[in-house]
Amino acid sequence: MTKIYYAFLVVVNRLFHSLKLQHKLDKLAYQRVINKYKSQGASIGENTIIIDTKFSSSSKGDRFFIGNNCTITGATLLGHDASPTLFIDELIIYKESYRKGSRRSYRSPIIIGNNVFIGWGSIILPGVNVGDNCVIGAGSVVSKNIPDGMVAAGNPAKVIKPTSEYVESYRIRLHETPEKF
Repeated sequence: MTKIYYAFLVVVNRLFHSLKLQHKLDKLAYQRVINKYKSQGASIGENTIIIDTKFSSSSKGDRFFIGNNCTITGATLLGHDASPTLFIDELIIYKESYRKGSRRSYRSPIIIGNNVFIGWGSIILPGVNVGDNCVIGAGSVVSKNIPDGMVAAGNPAKVIKPTSEYVESYRIRLHETPEKF
């Protein structure tokens, strides 16, 4: 019995160390992703996860402020808009468009509050503030500020309901169909 118990302890110990190693590898991979976004002008809060998201960048620097406990999945954050250069001659620095810094573009930071979920395929436009405790539905184009505690979706995104109602509907689903979670 002691040999079996010892073998069991060895297996448990190896499993424990394997899980600790996996935890360390996961943390390193996460930090690498976060550092990539920070190098693109993002300030990112604690416990925030960003998956397959594109942050605009330019030689003049785009800025993004993302709060704590956020999840952003497959979204695009556009910190600048270069379209006015087609119509406003004063925005053209060099006629040759291939030259670095040839066009001046409108830029305004994107601010995302704490406890925000941004769904897959959403686009957040320059200067938008998404308040705390918000959900942005998949595929939304957010062109205006979203107040605290709201669910918004659509193109253009519109406030649909308070986040509290959204959460309650999922509490009911969890209670009625726990196998789906």
